[in-house]
Amino acid sequence: MVAQHIDAALEETTREGVTEWYATLTVTHAASLVAGHRYRLLLDDGRAGEFMVRRNTSTGGENRAVAVRGTGPLRAP
Repeated sequence: MVAQHIDAALEETTREGVTEWYATLTVTHAASLVAGHRYRLLLDDGRAGEFMVRRNTSTGGENRAVAVRGTGPLRAP
C-alpha cells in the first residue's frame, strides 16, 4: 500500500462508447507515487481500477497533487 485515506477529484467520461476516467489525488509528500508507474485505486464505494501517474505537482506545505489516468474501467465489486 502506497497511500490510504486520500482525497480524489474523479472524472469519468465516455468517448466512442468507451468509459475513461481521470483523477487528481491529494497526497502527502511521503506517498511514493511515481510518474509513469501503474497503481491500483480502491474507492470508498467499492469500485476499483488501475491507473498510471501522469505527473506530481507540489501544492505547498507537505501535500502534493498527483494527476492520474485510468488504464482500464473502474469496476464495482
